[in-house]
Order: sequence, then C-alpha cells, then structure tokens
Amino acid sequence: MLMLNPFLLPENELQQPGSPSVKKSEEKGIVTVHEVKCKLYVKSSDPSDIDTWKDKGPGQLSIKCKEGIGRSTKESKPTIVVRNDVGKVLLNALLYPGIKTNPQKNSLVAIFHTAGDDSGNSDSVVARTFLIRTKTQEDRNNLATAIQEYAPHLMKVMIGTHTVLKILQQLASRN
Repeated sequence: MLMLNPFLLPENELQQPGSPSVKKSEEKGIVTVHEVKCKLYVKSSDPSDIDTWKDKGPGQLSIKCKEGIGRSTKESKPTIVVRNDVGKVLLNALLYPGIKTNPQKNSLVAIFHTAGDDSGNSDSVVARTFLIRTKTQEDRNNLATAIQEYAPHLMKVMIGTHTVLKILQQLASRN
C-alpha cells in the first residue's frame, strides 16, 4: 500500500476537506412533486414541558412519489421528507388517507406517523404533531394543497338503493 506524505505534495494537490452542504441525489423511480424551505417544530409528548413545541431546525421539505403512478394513490407512496443543510433527516413520513392540515399564519400543523419516540426507541411508529413554518402564506397554502393533492384518497363504496333492496330480497328468499 502506497502512503503519500501530504508535506511532500505540491500545494495544488493537497486534499481539501469536503463542504458540509449536501448535494441533491436523485433516486431512481422517485419524483419530487413539491419543495419548500421551512422550519420544523415537533410537539412535545411530555405534559410537564413548559415549551410545548421543540425546534427541530430549518430544512428543505420535499414531497416525493413513485414515478409513473397516478397521484393520490397508496401505490405512489407519497412521502414528506425534511432535511437540514447537512442532510440530516428531520422528518420522514408517508402521507396517509384523510390527513388533516391546520393552517396558522405562515405555518401548517399536521400529524405524521414517524419511527421512534422521545426516548430514542426506533422500533415503534408514533403519531406526532408537527408544525411546519414557511416564509410566506403563499408557501404555506401551496404546501397544504400539495399534501392534500398527493395524499392517498379514501375509497368510497357507493351502493345504490336498488342494489341494497336486491340483496335484502335474496337474503329473505333463502330463509
């Protein structure tokens, strides 16, 4: 194994430390459908906490879906991910049917199901309330729209009155 002595290398060949910022990496088969800069807070689960919102820090929020699959479907696996400037994941959760968002000034409050709890147990999935603060109300509105647009829709089963009567008649004739 050849070892180079950095003191013997010309100045232009010295290895420079990498930048702390993370380059965007694209995942195959995944498309980003919405992005916005935000500041993330999580509601404390400890009732004795005076400061109920814990600051998770600023980050880049992305909503990602599987490519080529229709929006608002469970198969599209719509995911909300927030990463800070150095790439640490602050939030990673699937959007789910019936998700509710509550707008407040430049913020949006929603419940997401995340891995782990306050004690560091990452084996469990916990429903936690998050506050996502955006720069403007327009950013907040666009985020709320994207969440509702890409979250899977609940399947509604419609049975007509005629069909119900037919089923009841068939059941009655068996007796």
